[in-house]
Amino acid sequence: MPLTIPEIPDTAPFATFDEDIDIFSNSKARDIPAKLKAITEALKVHINALWLVTATGFVNDTVVANLNTALADIEAFNNTLETQINDQLAEFEVNLGNYLGTGAGYSVDAANAALFTGSIVAGDAVYDDMGRMVSIQQGPRLVNNITYFDDGTMAGYAEELLLGGITYARAFTFSYTPDGQINAITEV
Repeated sequence: MPLTIPEIPDTAPFATFDEDIDIFSNSKARDIPAKLKAITEALKVHINALWLVTATGFVNDTVVANLNTALADIEAFNNTLETQINDQLAEFEVNLGNYLGTGAGYSVDAANAALFTGSIVAGDAVYDDMGRMVSIQQGPRLVNNITYFDDGTMAGYAEELLLGGITYARAFTFSYTPDGQINAITEV
């Protein structure tokens, strides 16, 4: 929006002054008030007619234009930042929804069901040459890298769980008591 610089008015403090001053009327200085009045009026006309046009043009063409450009840049940056924040919040909401069971994906209950219950379909279990299981696919959970000690007891395994488009990986090792009972299962 362009700015308008008003002209210098003929009101206080720029009002014309009285040139009929008694102290000067009977002296050689009697023309001074009229000349001062003429000088101030001419200066006021000069400023109003020439300087205000230049000043108004500079303010509108340079200052206001640059401010408008800066404001447009700030608005564009703000819109980009707002979009990025909204996208991150939407992604967070989806992931949280997947975890809590509100919205699409696996809820906590669905993840627990996939991990701890359910049948294993034939073909989803893979065995090695000795007939030992080396991997099991159960829904979103893959138990793989199942290893064994020389005595045939399980040494460890890894698992991958796909929840809400994110893969979680963990690995475990087993230790046994001297009589062959599981002593500890340790996450590595």
